[in-house]
Amino acid sequence: LLPFPQQKCKPTDKSSEATLRTISIATAAAIGNTVASFSRVPYEVVKQKLQTGEYSSTFGAMKHMMNTDGVRAFFPTGGVSIQMIRDIPYAIVTLLTYECIREHWVQKRDEAAWRDMVAGAIAGGVGSYATNPMDVVKTRLQIDPHSYGGSVWECTKSTFAEGGPHAFLRGSVPRLIHKIPANGAFFLFYEFFRRILGVQESS
Repeated sequence: LLPFPQQKCKPTDKSSEATLRTISIATAAAIGNTVASFSRVPYEVVKQKLQTGEYSSTFGAMKHMMNTDGVRAFFPTGGVSIQMIRDIPYAIVTLLTYECIREHWVQKRDEAAWRDMVAGAIAGGVGSYATNPMDVVKTRLQIDPHSYGGSVWECTKSTFAEGGPHAFLRGSVPRLIHKIPANGAFFLFYEFFRRILGVQESS
């Protein structure tokens, strides 16, 4: 039998490559933060209870919570789901913004460490501000889940009823003050070690 005629594969056009890259980044961010979000819930709950003054020490908080409700105290109803609702979009928006800035600004000039830092800082700020409404709901739900029956939707409705759209921007400035420099430093060292280890950009 004669072999089937071989067809040369046409090179993928740039728009298809860009779409595939975007989907890949978003998917990787979503999968990674699905796992990470679950592990963040316990210390987020303890941290928030300390910040609101409910407990005076970390050890005292953990001991009392364990004695009161056991392990369940560290995973309040709705706590895991709202953590994911905040963390997954945050990671996707931040990474896509960073890649976009690198593609259209950093890589079109002489690459310098300060540009990586600026790109990371801007990406972190955009991701933080875009997901601040989820952060507000997450904080309220993890601190006092019983007031909302552990429901993300009930907490969202209650927050809106209290202060309208502006209620979802509460705490955005302190969060930006944290996320902007943190992401600037992260991506600065991320790209630095990529260069040191010889990791190449995908073509």
